[in-house]
Amino acid sequence: MIAVYILLGFLGILLLILLLPAGVHVRYDREGLLVRLVLGPVRWQLLPRRRKKKEKAGKKEQAKEKSPPKAAAGHKKPPEEQKKGGSLRELLTYVPTGLELLNAIRRSLVMRKLELLVNLGGDDPCDLALLYGKAWAGLGSIIPLLERCFRIRRRNIQVFCDFTAESTEIFAQGEIVACPARLLGIAVRYGWRLFRQYEKNKKTKKAVQ
Repeated sequence: MIAVYILLGFLGILLLILLLPAGVHVRYDREGLLVRLVLGPVRWQLLPRRRKKKEKAGKKEQAKEKSPPKAAAGHKKPPEEQKKGGSLRELLTYVPTGLELLNAIRRSLVMRKLELLVNLGGDDPCDLALLYGKAWAGLGSIIPLLERCFRIRRRNIQVFCDFTAESTEIFAQGEIVACPARLLGIAVRYGWRLFRQYEKNKKTKKAVQ
């Protein structure tokens, strides 16, 4: 009976993980680039790495430098053989399903947050006016592309002019998530279609031979 409860608990945790939104949170500011993995309310920082990890890596490098170099192997690696490609006609049979798969994945992605603040710096009002127009023109071409790729829930896009700043500064952050259960369903659906096409191509090859 205890084993049943453990199994049910494991299945419950697995179901919860599949239903939680998972994705990536990216931010760029004065501190540099920040990248985190997101799973529901939990976040794991990927970049920048923690200091402890850096210190351990530095100690390992010092130990490697102190250790005597290994003797080089007497034999040389054989020259790389020419890689042979497959049939273009066969590859094209997978393209329609592959494009549908990418489109289904794209529709399942959600950008929960998009924030882009551009602070234009300079003491010349004419130059800042030109930069202001160019900045909005660039954003006007980028935002529609993002809207085609993702469903954007919240956005905050602004351009400022600062006559006291020496250079232009940018603050940007975005968070893209998807439901793992939905991605799994897409993978199973289109994976099965690709497998069927693979078997069909295999039978065609045998018939030709």
